Amino acid sequence: MAKVFHKTEQHHQLKLVVEIIGTLNLRFKNLNLYYEAGWTDSFCHRRCLHEHPTLIEAAECGMPHGAGWYVLAVENGTPRQLLDSEEDVVNKFRFGQMER
Repeated sequence: MAKVFHKTEQHHQLKLVVEIIGTLNLRFKNLNLYYEAGWTDSFCHRRCLHEHPTLIEAAECGMPHGAGWYVLAVENGTPRQLLDSEEDVVNKFRFGQMER
């Protein structure tokens, strides 16, 4: 026979699941990170909206859009500027100092 939960028990379980997921998101923050290509087009900022797992994949996506392309990081759904170390990887790729 199926166990019947009271609404308070269901609410408690839902709250526990939300807390667990929140904790996992913080502990495994790098799992919530991806990169997007961006570029300017007629004075407008555009983004590819792809979830690229690596900087190089995002750079390859942005490259065909001309000289004004760039890469941005997205953590937990929020875009951010690249860290210096990430920017170095993109620049090495951009200026031909790294193989594709």
